[in-house]
Amino acid sequence: MPIVNIGHTRQLEFGAGDIDVAPGWLQGYEDSGVVCFFQREIPSPIGTKAKYEPHQEIDISEAPVRMVFHKPESIDVVIRALEKTKKFMLNAKGDVKND
Repeated sequence: MPIVNIGHTRQLEFGAGDIDVAPGWLQGYEDSGVVCFFQREIPSPIGTKAKYEPHQEIDISEAPVRMVFHKPESIDVVIRALEKTKKFMLNAKGDVKND
């Protein structure tokens, strides 16, 4: 299962094509950006885009995990962390210099 509970932590396990990653806009909540993560019923090749209706609205209970961004620079921080994590994985060790 790609979305698991470990104690008080909700963990997303990527790599099997069974998580949809959906960007969006969260109106009424300080008009913030949001990225929602949904478990796919049937895994697809990694990177396959899910078919959603344009401007589709979902209830908060339908998104088991979401990241909410109030400022664009917060997104940049997450992108940098993901890029560094990718370097760790490609180097197969955690000795990449701090940037």
